[in-house]
Amino acid sequence: MTRPCDLTATEARRLIGERRLSPVELLESCIERTEAVNPAVNAIVTKAYDLARADARAAEAAVMRGEPLGLLHGLPAVIKDLNDTKGIRTTYGSPRYRDHVPESDDPVVARMRRHGAVIFGKTNAPEFGVGSNTVNRVFGPTGNPFDPTRTSGGSSGGAGVALATSMAPVANGSDSGSSIRNPAAFCGVVGIRPTPGLVASDRRVIGLSTNGVQGPMGRTVADNALLLGAIAAFDTRDMLSRPVDPSIFATLKQVDLSGLRVAISEDLGFAPVDKIVRAVFRRKLGVFSSSFAACDDYAVNMRNAEMAYWGMRGLYFLAGAKKHYDENRDDLDPNLVWNIEDALNSSSAAMAAALAEQTRIYQNFQTIFDRYDVLVTPAVNVLPFPHRMSYPKTLEGRPARHYSEWYSISYGISLVGHPAISIPAGLDPQGTPFGLQVVGPRFGDHRLLEIALALEAMLATHPETRRPVPDIAALADAPGLVQAMAAEQPG
Repeated sequence: MTRPCDLTATEARRLIGERRLSPVELLESCIERTEAVNPAVNAIVTKAYDLARADARAAEAAVMRGEPLGLLHGLPAVIKDLNDTKGIRTTYGSPRYRDHVPESDDPVVARMRRHGAVIFGKTNAPEFGVGSNTVNRVFGPTGNPFDPTRTSGGSSGGAGVALATSMAPVANGSDSGSSIRNPAAFCGVVGIRPTPGLVASDRRVIGLSTNGVQGPMGRTVADNALLLGAIAAFDTRDMLSRPVDPSIFATLKQVDLSGLRVAISEDLGFAPVDKIVRAVFRRKLGVFSSSFAACDDYAVNMRNAEMAYWGMRGLYFLAGAKKHYDENRDDLDPNLVWNIEDALNSSSAAMAAALAEQTRIYQNFQTIFDRYDVLVTPAVNVLPFPHRMSYPKTLEGRPARHYSEWYSISYGISLVGHPAISIPAGLDPQGTPFGLQVVGPRFGDHRLLEIALALEAMLATHPETRRPVPDIAALADAPGLVQAMAAEQPG
C-alpha cells in the first residue's frame, strides 16, 4: 500500500484537488517518515511542525470551500537552509547564525507559499553553500540515503535526501557550480538548474553573473516542472530576468525520442572525470543510445573553462562573502576563506581574462545546438565518496587542483549559463545512484523538461537505468548519523 508521503508531488496535488487526499493527512505522513528516517541521514535540520499543521488545516479548509487552489496547494515543502523563511530558523550552515530567525521570506519561498506550499522544515547545506559536500559545523553531515557514510552531494544535499526518502514531495534548491545537479545525481532524484534569470531573484549579488541560480528539485521530471511553474517569475530587479509565462510548465508535450539528435561528452573537453564514471556512463548509454535519431560523441571545446569559472566564481565570492571574511575570518569554514583569499590575490587583469574567456567559451558552446537537440554528460566527475572527506584529493590518478574540481563537469555548464537537468539512471558499482546531466539551449528550459520527461520514461523501462529507491526500513533501523559520528570522536 502506498503511503501518502510516497506520492509524487504531481500525484499528491491532483488528489488534493479532487478532494481524495487531505493536506493534513499528507503532512502527517511526511512528518511520520521524517521522524523515522531523518536521524539516519540528517537531511532536515530545523522542524516547523506546529506552523505547518496550522497551514495544512487552512489548506484543507480552502479545498472544502471550493476556493481556487495554487499549483502547490497543500503540498508539504522543505526549504534549503540558505533561503530565508519568515518565523523559521535559517542558519546558512554558519555557527554565527545558529539562532537566526528571519522576519521575511526569500522571494522563492514567498512564491511557494503563495502557491499553497506547506513549509515544515529546513534542509541541511554547507556553510554559506560553499562546497558540494553537505557538512557544516552547526548540524554536521547529511548522509547519502543509499549509504549514510557517503556524501549526499551539495550544497542542496539535505533537499536531495529528503526527496529520495519521501520525507517531502517538494523541495527547493540553488545551484552555482553544481548544487542542484550534484545532490540530485547522488541521491537518485531529479533537479534542474534553470537558465539564469528564469527564477528571478534580487539576491544574486552580481546581477550579470550566471552563478547563484534558484531552481526546483523533485523525485520526477513532472515534479520539477510543477515547482518551476510556481517559482519562475519576471522581476526587473534581476538583471538576467526576462518576461516569462510560468503557466507553460503546466503542460509538457510528448517527445518522440527517435527524432532527437543527441551530442555526447564524457568530460566537456576539460573536466577530470574518473575512469569508473566514464565506464558506467558508457554502460548506461548502451541501454538507450539506439533510441535516438543520432547519438554522437562530440568534441566540446571548453579549453580554459576552469580558469574562466574560477575567475567568475572569485568575483562572486568577493561580492557576497567578503563582509563575513572581514568581520569574522577566523570562524569561517576553511573552504570559504580559501575562496575569498584566492580571489583577493588575483589581479584585475586575471579577472578580466577570465571573463573574456567565459565569453569565448559561451559563444563556441552555442554551435552544439546548431546540430543537436541536447548534450548529455555524466552529472558528476566521481562516485559518492565518504562524507568525512571534504573532497576527493585525487582525480584521474593525479592530485586535485582544488576542492571543487571534482564537480567541474557541472560547473562547466554553469559557466555558459545553459539549463541543465540531472536525471537518475540506476545505480553505480558501489550501490549508490548514478545521474545523467542533460543540457539544452539557453532559454530552452521548457523543451528540455519535455525531452527529460521522455528520457525518464524510457530509462524506467530498463532495470539498469530506472530510478533507484532507498531502503526506507533499513534507514529507519539505522543508528543516528550525528550521534554515531560523535561517539566515534576520541575523548
